[in-house]
Amino acid sequence: MRLHRFTNYLLRHTWLAFALTFVISFAPLLGTLGLPFTVFGMLGTLGILFALLITLCKSITEGALLTLTATIPALIIFYLISDNNKIALPFFAMWAGVGIAIASNVLSWAFAVMLKRKATWSTIIQTAALIGVLIISVIHLIYPNIASWWGEQFTQMHAFAAKTGVVKGLVLTDEQTEWINYIQPSVTGILVSFILLDTLTKVAIARWWQALVYQRGMLARELHNIRLSQLAGGLFIASLILSHFGNGVILDILPVLYLLFGVAGLSLIHYFFKQLRSPTVWFWLAIMYVTIYFTLTLSIKILAFLALFDVWFDLRKRFVKA
Repeated sequence: MRLHRFTNYLLRHTWLAFALTFVISFAPLLGTLGLPFTVFGMLGTLGILFALLITLCKSITEGALLTLTATIPALIIFYLISDNNKIALPFFAMWAGVGIAIASNVLSWAFAVMLKRKATWSTIIQTAALIGVLIISVIHLIYPNIASWWGEQFTQMHAFAAKTGVVKGLVLTDEQTEWINYIQPSVTGILVSFILLDTLTKVAIARWWQALVYQRGMLARELHNIRLSQLAGGLFIASLILSHFGNGVILDILPVLYLLFGVAGLSLIHYFFKQLRSPTVWFWLAIMYVTIYFTLTLSIKILAFLALFDVWFDLRKRFVKA
């Protein structure tokens, strides 16, 4: 009830949303950067949630202005950190946070606009994946040696961590070198996937907020029916085949596609659990998420292939509870 009253007041008085977003987004600056990054991240997330709620419930333009208000502090804070840092941080460590914050906020607002205009979550997720694939392809086109560049960034970050006492030894161990060589072909895709996941999560939370106040159960119904197109399924199969030939672009794209199909697979699992209509459903869902946490790579692959199977066989129609 309190959330309902607060939300209605926030929507009626947009100036309050701007004031709250401004205060919580700029709060880290008040202590001369004294707040930890975790606090800054939480404040930034709350600010962008205000923007997304206003976008979904009221005005796209006002939501855009709130998104801008929530994003500017990231630039200011990282500028001050880079200007005052006595030990030069590696390029990636210094500016990745800025790029992630800006990209996540802008994409969150764009997807909220799509949701407001009646786009389905399937369309939004496939659009997110398409954006990710295009970004990765352009990066590889402009900088074909991006994998090697990532290896250099990891080496520089290790050297910085050694100088500051975070790790011991300036020279990478054989295990660390092997890990870098293994992961560097996919780092761009992993980073893009992280941004997309962060973006979709924020939009889902904002939608949950809207549904909780105005239409309970709306978000669950939407998220339980995510089913991808055959075009997306064909792209995933083609990428899996081409990845075996060591294509650098495809290896970088695969994390985005696994994310896309993993989310769709999770939607399918939730739909099946809903059909059980049992009081123990929440217990088994908790067990499932604990299992996913401890077997993340394998679980994502299983969920992705389940969603891929669903593309052609529409499992929801075949396994409906009588």
